[in-house]
Amino acid sequence: MPGDHGVLTSNTGSTEETADYIEPIGSTGIGHLSRVSRPANNPPWAFWIGRGSLAVLDQGLIASSNFAMGILLARWLSPPQYGGYALAFAIFLLLSLLYQALVLEPQRIFGSTEHADHDREYLGVLLWMHLGLACTTALVLGGYTWAVYAYAHSDMAGALAGVTAAAPCVLLLWLARGAFYTRMGSHGAVLGSAIYAAVVLAGIFIVYQLRLLSAFSAFIVTAAGASISSVFLLMSLRPVWRPTQIGLSWRVVLDEHWQYGRWILVSSLLGWVTGDIYYPLVTAFSGLNAAGELRALQNFSMPITQALNALAVFVLPYAARIHRDNGPAVLGRVMWKISGLFALGAFAYWAALLVMRQPVIRLVYGSQYSELGPLLPWVAAASIPWTVAYVPAMALRAIRSSASVLLIYSASSVIALLLGIPATRAFGLHGALWTMLLSNLTVLVTALILVSGKVRTNMTGDRN
Repeated sequence: MPGDHGVLTSNTGSTEETADYIEPIGSTGIGHLSRVSRPANNPPWAFWIGRGSLAVLDQGLIASSNFAMGILLARWLSPPQYGGYALAFAIFLLLSLLYQALVLEPQRIFGSTEHADHDREYLGVLLWMHLGLACTTALVLGGYTWAVYAYAHSDMAGALAGVTAAAPCVLLLWLARGAFYTRMGSHGAVLGSAIYAAVVLAGIFIVYQLRLLSAFSAFIVTAAGASISSVFLLMSLRPVWRPTQIGLSWRVVLDEHWQYGRWILVSSLLGWVTGDIYYPLVTAFSGLNAAGELRALQNFSMPITQALNALAVFVLPYAARIHRDNGPAVLGRVMWKISGLFALGAFAYWAALLVMRQPVIRLVYGSQYSELGPLLPWVAAASIPWTVAYVPAMALRAIRSSASVLLIYSASSVIALLLGIPATRAFGLHGALWTMLLSNLTVLVTALILVSGKVRTNMTGDRN
């Protein structure tokens, strides 16, 4: 952050700081990761703003294509079909939590610290882990798809079959993009995301024109975009599949990831309860139409969510390095500033959207979902505390306080379950949104208390 130059200072006493970027080879546009030096007289804030801008652009390409596809599906599919798509995606997110906890979250921490000097070997080990976990996810989804099909739920069975095919491809894309950010190099990730966006948007229009559009075909298009983009990214990253020279094995990495990620796994499961349990709840109590309506409302929060995700892949490794070099006190000051920026952005976005909500809903969804306008302020009210809480939660992950993250999601999931089930049963979609607001407020209050306590404890220890 500007004014916090000390957080970027190396402990080696060198007059130069290094940064990673993609250096093109020949005219192919495909690069390899190289370490270059940034002169000391180059302002640190300019370096980090540049990296942050690329991170936002990278995530923006993926987010905009996913957002556009979600809007188009809401316009072109019937509400039950769109509800099946939304529920299938929520189920995929649930099953992907094991992958996120044991691969992606630890990758952002260990890839930028312990394994920064042999990142290609580290990525090779992660790819073997990907193979096992992605296949497990696909098998579980496939079994559930068969069970749903046996009960003749055609809308859900088609959506689940599609997400079964897409799951390994999407997980691989997450892994490949994360490998760039652990080295603070995002040029190649931006190119990969551009490929993904082009394939997905072109593909969804093609299947629509061919009258083949369904939840199943939408997931197949996503799988194609993720696969092509992943191949490009892995060609740039050049992973080493058998890292025998440095003694790095999948057992070593799995043990590191398990020690760090086991609590993240539990907290991620609770986080899914906090954010996505409402899709199966409204489906159970009100049908697939209600799940489609909830997804249509949540689409308006996607720009905020995707902006947070864009900054997370960049800020989390950055925060981990700040904590390593300067300690929790400096990290706390930086995180407070970032939280303030997130809050201002969220307020500005929702204020503009709510003023024009009815024309915007008609513009986005056409004749469908026009009755959801009065519910949009509840979505906004639930989104803002979640946005503000995102940064302190990242700070806790950066200092490897997995138990604190677990406590945050434990508190919010209690609210989601104890109040969400009866409220959704009694009031349908309204009850789900009311509970979502209370649950997200719980996340914010708990995260702020825990981060303040960590910083205060560290400062007291330094004085003693």
